[in-house]
Amino acid sequence: MVQMSSNGTISERLAEYVTGMAIGDLPPEVVAKTKLCILDTVGCMLAGSRDEVAASLAAHALRYDSPGPCTVFGRSGSVGPEHAALANGTSAHVLERDDGHRPSDNHLGCVVVPAALAMAQATGAPGSELLLAVTLGYDVMGRIGEAVCLPRQGQMFHGTGTTGVFGSAAAAGKLLGLTAGQLANALGVAGDGAAGLNEWRRSRWVGHDPGGLDCMPLHAGRASQSGITAALLAAEGFHGPATILEGRYGLCSAMTAEARPELICAELGRRFAVIESGFKFHAGPGGVFNPIDAALWLRKEYNLDPGSIQRIKVALPDSWRDDQARRHRPPPTVGTARYSVSFAVAAALHDGEVTHRQHTPAKLADPGIAALEERIEFITDPEVQEIFEATKFDAQFFVPCALEVECGGRSYRRLERSPLGYDPKRGLTQEQVVAKFRSLVDGVLSETQADRVVEWVLRLDHGSKVGDLSGILA
Repeated sequence: MVQMSSNGTISERLAEYVTGMAIGDLPPEVVAKTKLCILDTVGCMLAGSRDEVAASLAAHALRYDSPGPCTVFGRSGSVGPEHAALANGTSAHVLERDDGHRPSDNHLGCVVVPAALAMAQATGAPGSELLLAVTLGYDVMGRIGEAVCLPRQGQMFHGTGTTGVFGSAAAAGKLLGLTAGQLANALGVAGDGAAGLNEWRRSRWVGHDPGGLDCMPLHAGRASQSGITAALLAAEGFHGPATILEGRYGLCSAMTAEARPELICAELGRRFAVIESGFKFHAGPGGVFNPIDAALWLRKEYNLDPGSIQRIKVALPDSWRDDQARRHRPPPTVGTARYSVSFAVAAALHDGEVTHRQHTPAKLADPGIAALEERIEFITDPEVQEIFEATKFDAQFFVPCALEVECGGRSYRRLERSPLGYDPKRGLTQEQVVAKFRSLVDGVLSETQADRVVEWVLRLDHGSKVGDLSGILA
């Protein structure tokens, strides 16, 4: 295990940590979880490549970059690492099925994995080095996010876009073999280009340009690309500000008046962000998962007939309830549907799942889902509000929800505090992550290709070659 100096700026200490770590320094459970994060993100990239927003980014990458060694997921062409990361990072995030790290309120995999994969393909790195780079990229992005992205409401900047550049720079720099000094410069350059405004969030409501939602997944792609650019520039001798994080005009000061820079280097090498990350069992942002879990539990437990449901009461914390009550029903676009609790609950009760297959124009027009959505009302519940007040500042915070369904003359209630999979304490097994991957790539890969990707990922530390991936996907 690398011994870190307590001297130097935060970026210099992070660089010392990243460059000094070896695959043998990672605990077995960290290696195992990193493999699953890579598999999950690859599935999200492949499924997301069919989305029109991701398709436009892929077309851009293939049109304006020369052929290179890096896979553009879902496409036959290949490009250089920067454009590959831009396209694949966007694909990874566009369907809202990628992993999440609640302590930072960020999505780490959609930024770090595309950058690491692209740079590993460009450098011919072995699978074990890809694993290590992804783990370290998660650590750097997660820790910086935790320092600047809480409290979770009201910030001007989107954490995944702004802090993601540090994670991708760390992963890319590790695979490039940068020295600690070069990597510190890469982090400085990356931070100087951090970007991603939260204006897209207004697009979740009808009347505020729903097209703005296209920019949200682009934040992940640009962060993935920018980190690679920063690492490549540092390799050429380019310098970045050493105090990019804690300086008077650095990221911490720019992001929030309540920054906690002391968290960034605390317990490096002992506490890993990849372990703190959770997988999305459902599609959408984290705030819709407890309502979905409650709906699915009631549907299965009481064998509810969707056509016989007369009334649905959804209890959310007051601020979240008011947010949802402002939304038009049914949602007018697939993008707005991803953020709608009423649509998510109706789809869960009607279809028995909420995946990317529910976020389609056909499902938005489904009369059964629309009928259930009309029967939903948002209410106040003292127990839900009490849980919210007691947990809203927790690192692993989730929006609590109580759901009450009236069906066949009876009323059924379910309270959910944290969602399956997204809460790492209720994490998915390897079998469940593999099953999710197969579901994601159904219709994109053949069964044989899916089998080979799973085997390739699970053997990354036992001989899998990064260069084999493009052949598997061809």
